[in-house]
Amino acid sequence: MSPLLLFPDFAIIALGYLLRRFWMAPSAWVTIEKLVYFVLFPCLLFFSVATSNFDVNTVGAFALGGPAVIFTAFLLGWSGLLFSNMGRVDFASGLQTAYRFNSYIGLALASRLGGQSAVANIAILLALGVPLCNVLAVSTMSKGGRLSAFVDILRNPLIIGTCLGIAAKLMGVQVPEPVMLTLERLAQAAVSLGLLAVGAGLVFSGLKGNWPVSVWWLFVKLLVSPLVAVLYAHFTGLGQEQTMVLLVFSAIPSASSAYILAARMGGNAPLVACLISMSTVGAAITLPLVFGLAQRFPL
Repeated sequence: MSPLLLFPDFAIIALGYLLRRFWMAPSAWVTIEKLVYFVLFPCLLFFSVATSNFDVNTVGAFALGGPAVIFTAFLLGWSGLLFSNMGRVDFASGLQTAYRFNSYIGLALASRLGGQSAVANIAILLALGVPLCNVLAVSTMSKGGRLSAFVDILRNPLIIGTCLGIAAKLMGVQVPEPVMLTLERLAQAAVSLGLLAVGAGLVFSGLKGNWPVSVWWLFVKLLVSPLVAVLYAHFTGLGQEQTMVLLVFSAIPSASSAYILAARMGGNAPLVACLISMSTVGAAITLPLVFGLAQRFPL
């Protein structure tokens, strides 16, 4: 993959960072983030799944690839205890960045590399991955009596949009054309605004001496997880598009939801914010490398 193919997406992320630092007020980005999360991306996911030509009954091993990558990264990230002296909750806060994924970037890359069909496929991985990540994060960070965050899993707009799309496809529901055209217009706005919001959230401070384990988590997220995805695709015999989508899913940087959960549950939010930002910048380098190697050594 040529780095120029990813240039538009990371250029938009950089623009979001500059707009946040030099022009637009922080409160404006809170509103944009809510608009993207609660309205635009659910529309994108529903539209892509409901209008795709993939068969939801033959997803099979592909759907399990996402959880396999997440759980492997979780276990490898947990091994960072060998060279970390952080407290349990602080460690669990940073550990999230080894296995969580940025849905905005994943959807943008899937759309660019494979179009609407790839978006529909990655929506399946998101629908399974979001609950799993939340279960792992909440269970490792909880001090007792703080499990209310599990309720958010059922109300997650990305899961709702995907599940509604799958339901419409399974039941053969014919959504009126004017409604679908409206959803398509909203879906077109989702990717760019989502990437701008990613850039606006970048922060590059907060490690405070936790370099060894932080570097390990970034290594697991950006390089080891894609390797796991490639091996999984090879041994399960996934097709070319499904392999590409799983690779995108595994190679994208960490998500801002890790910061939100760390702040909510009394974890080390500054550390998480810095790691998310570093993984986002690092992904601009590792994504072309990962896809280049995958294309050089085809499955």
